[in-house]
Parts: sequence; structure tokens; C-alpha cells
Amino acid sequence: MKHALNYASYPTTGIEVGREVFANFINRHINRLIAANNPAYATIIAETKLHYDGMFGVISLREQNYNERIALTKNVKTIKKEFNSQIDLLEEAVAYKCRKNSAIYNEFFNHGVSPYKTATLAETVVQMELAESLATKYAVEIGNTFVQDLKTIRLKFEAEINSQQQTAGEVSSVIPDYNAKRQLIDKQLLKNICVIIIENLDNPQTVETFFDEHLIFPKVKKAEDNLAYIKKIPALSKEVADISYSPDDTLLLTNNGTKSIFFYSAATADAAEPTTLTEILSGDQMEITAIQLGAPANKFLTFVNKDATEEAEVEIALV
Repeated sequence: MKHALNYASYPTTGIEVGREVFANFINRHINRLIAANNPAYATIIAETKLHYDGMFGVISLREQNYNERIALTKNVKTIKKEFNSQIDLLEEAVAYKCRKNSAIYNEFFNHGVSPYKTATLAETVVQMELAESLATKYAVEIGNTFVQDLKTIRLKFEAEINSQQQTAGEVSSVIPDYNAKRQLIDKQLLKNICVIIIENLDNPQTVETFFDEHLIFPKVKKAEDNLAYIKKIPALSKEVADISYSPDDTLLLTNNGTKSIFFYSAATADAAEPTTLTEILSGDQMEITAIQLGAPANKFLTFVNKDATEEAEVEIALV
């Protein structure tokens, strides 16, 4: 099967995204297992939920809180309706050009269009990213128009959610023993893959439909983009990161130190430090888009270490 060697190891260890996105990745996987309606998956569903709850908080409560705090405004309803219509068009195109029940069709719609169209607010962006990623992957087969249309819808949805200022804080900023819990969930996902393959020996490619592959196997970037950049900041000082980014980039910032670190973006390297800075707690990571940093106007990212004794270290990666 495609990516067989990758799936035969811990497939999620290489995912470099913020914890919020990773939480949605696991939640999405659980929902796909449930949608398969296979009794053989009952045990791994329960086990995966247990790991998720211990890592990120109870799924049902998290989604309920998110849905309560993000207002289902007229704009949100309009964008979701537009997305649902685009999914219908996408399904028709894939069925016509690739044949229904083909490997490509199943990769898009193994569980039908419902997972896309009935997604909760907490899952909608992930569903949009999945549809866009698959449309990009199979642009030759289905045409290029879907990629741009889906991207436009996603950007509108993200802008609306951002305007409600509710994009952060769903996952706890500090998760005790995060690395140990992450190893356990990686191991659990490998077990899930084994169970799924055993249940689908006649069609092992089915395993790919249970995961958002655009996270496990991200699109290839320039070599330098794949390398994390480490920046050290001496005590009671600030440093400008030697990194460039474009408006469509997303940055993953990880605080490798034992104390909080702060940052801000500006149009020039010597711009005055603003009164309010963004904080990254010790051991925490933050995923932020270049647009949120003010790109393309803001080109410089400055990190501030307020601790009087310890050097700070931040890891920066384009994801």
C-alpha cells in the first residue's frame, strides 16, 4: 500500500503542528473510526478516547465549550453552507472523473459527504483543510478550480472565527508530561493502524481514509523550510529571529526553556517594543499564521526574555 513503510512505524511522530491542530487530528481519527460502524474498532476507539481525554481534556466538553464560545453567526452559517455546496460539487466531480468507489473516491469520501457537512465548529477548519489538501493532491484528475475555491472558503471561515477572537485556548497551554503522553498516543495510533489493516486485508489502502494524511505526509517544501531554527535569547534581553516568512506561511514556535518567553512582530528590526507581548509558557508551543503576525507589512519577529538569570531558547519551524 502507499506509504506502507511510514504506516509500519509510529506515523504521527513527525507531525510538526501546534497542539490544537494535533488534538483535532486525533479527534478526527476517532470520529472516522466511529463512522465506520465496525464492532472490531470498539476497543481501540475507547482506548484512543482515553488517551485523548488525558492529554487534551474530554472531547465532548471541549467541543461543547468551543461551540458555545464561537457564535453560529449569519456569516458562519453562510460560509458553512457554501462549503457544503462545494463538497457536493467535489463529490460529483470525483465520482464522474475517478469513478465512484475507486481508490481516489474512497480517499475523499470513504464515509460519504456527511463528515464534511455535519462537522462541528471545532472540526470544520480541519475538514476544510482535508478537502483542500486532497483536491490539491488530485488536481490533475479533478481539475484545479476546486483547490482555489476550497481555499477561499477556508480563509473566509478562519477570518470570521478570528474576528470573534476565539481561535486560541481550546487546548491547555501547558499539558503535564506532554512528551510522555504524546509517545503513548503515537503507540496507540500504531495499534489502531494494525487493527484497521487486519479488518481490511483485501483493501489495506483503507487505512489511509482514517487519517488526515496531509499532516502525516505534508507537501514537500524547500529544504531550508524543513529545518527548525533555534534562537537563543540571553537573560533580560531581546533578539530578532533570523527567519523570513511569506503571508501564506504558518509558523510553529516552541519554547524549549524553563521560563516563559515573549514575542512580537514589527515592520522593522528596531521597532519599539509594544506594551502587550504574546507569551509562550515553558515547554509549550504555538502555531501562528504569518497573517496573524501582520505579514506582509510585519517582516520581523522579535523574542523577549524577561528572566534575570536564565537564557531562553525558542525553536521556530515553518509548517
